[in-house]
Amino acid sequence: MKVRKEIEKLFEEKKRKLGVEAELELSFLENTPVVGYNVYGEAFPPEKKVVLEVFAPDATTEEIEEIICHELVHLKYPELDEDSKELEENVLNCLDSARKVLRYTK
Repeated sequence: MKVRKEIEKLFEEKKRKLGVEAELELSFLENTPVVGYNVYGEAFPPEKKVVLEVFAPDATTEEIEEIICHELVHLKYPELDEDSKELEENVLNCLDSARKVLRYTK
């Protein structure tokens, strides 16, 4: 599946950029997500794992990249609060410069 390969490649690129050791558990949703997001991620620092659920028909590369960066930053810095400025800055540094237009740019 082309989309899976693209997401896995993006994950590997961001992992290298941040210097994080992690594995990706990727699944695709067949129905519109209940949580209201096209991409949902969860970081598990002890297992060094990121779980990503993607609603592929509507998910954009920007959404996927943002969530991958966000979860990898959580793996690298598990002590940071979800709403901290430091977490936000690290996620912004992970994003490609042309894509820094999502929820982190307020």
